Amino acid sequence: MKFYIADLHFGDQRVYDKCWKYNIFNGLQDYESRLVKNWNGVVSDEDDIYVLGDIAEDHYDSAIDIMQSLSGKKHLIVGNHDLQLLPKYRESSLFQTIADNMLIDDNGRVIHLSHYPIMDWMEYNRGGYLIYGHIHNKHLPQIKEYYKDKPAFNAGCDVTGYTPRTLDELIALKEKNKNEPFIN
Repeated sequence: MKFYIADLHFGDQRVYDKCWKYNIFNGLQDYESRLVKNWNGVVSDEDDIYVLGDIAEDHYDSAIDIMQSLSGKKHLIVGNHDLQLLPKYRESSLFQTIADNMLIDDNGRVIHLSHYPIMDWMEYNRGGYLIYGHIHNKHLPQIKEYYKDKPAFNAGCDVTGYTPRTLDELIALKEKNKNEPFIN
């Protein structure tokens, strides 16, 4: 099975305060513990898990230890907050693949994986899907309207319930949240 998640931001108090402080967590450590629990609760060691960028705060070396505790065959799509730790991620052999973007097949469906939302992705004109992150659960009406009827899905953990999701789950979440202000 294939799973997707983005914008974990382990160790990043600034992003936590900005994006998650009004949520269900009792601080950054509680957030990290619950994300690990949620991840390992759905992802098995045989599953592929695509992390669509922004694993951790730029110099948070403990992210490697956290990632090693997570189940699955991990693949990284590099985000803007991954650049400082990218050499260490490569050295750690945590990831099966590391790329800026990637095309994959998920049960006969072609998916373009990108950290960033993009307007016209590879295979879009052939029925391809886009899964991205970066924008968290921001209220951006122009982008929401653009993606409304397109096969594009935000895998930001603050959109997915802090849990890796399958493509079918991302599709269902988008439908469920279509009237919410955030991009899904």
